[in-house]
Amino acid sequence: MNDAVLTEQLRKTGNLMDLLNDEAWVREADADRAGEEGPVEAGLGLQPYVELIKNASPEALQRQRWTVKVLSILLSELKGWLESWHLGRSLEVVYMEAQKCLYRHLRNLTPEQTDWIEALLAEKEQPLPDEQKVVRVQAVTMLAEMFTAEDWQAIADIASQTMAKDILQMGQEAAVPTLAI
Repeated sequence: MNDAVLTEQLRKTGNLMDLLNDEAWVREADADRAGEEGPVEAGLGLQPYVELIKNASPEALQRQRWTVKVLSILLSELKGWLESWHLGRSLEVVYMEAQKCLYRHLRNLTPEQTDWIEALLAEKEQPLPDEQKVVRVQAVTMLAEMFTAEDWQAIADIASQTMAKDILQMGQEAAVPTLAI
């Protein structure tokens, strides 16, 4: 990137991110990078990830894409289901625990679960209104069947721990006297 342009932008607005609103600058920066080879990174923290991707087999990358497609559907269904439980402040930690359970089960699907997920992905590709997506309607039932008694216990434990902590905190906050001035 042109250091003079960056310096001038910093002097003018104090914010280099403002350059992203300048279409001419974005096009010029993009053109500067067009001839370069190799991965584009955003920070040093991505280097291990880029190395992992470079060294991954085509099968591993295909499996990763498959998993992302499945999660794009099942995570939204899972969150909607959990929201219907009216967990209040415990929702986020319960959702995180349920996600962990789901991730674990996606690595070890039964043949029936794999068939259902393949049908779910095929249905996603069809331009159907949501009310006609009969496979997706089964998502909550399939999630409930995937989760084991141990999963449900872990989810219940995290919910009760979070709720207890919140109740104790609210009780302590209410007990703190306020000074009248």
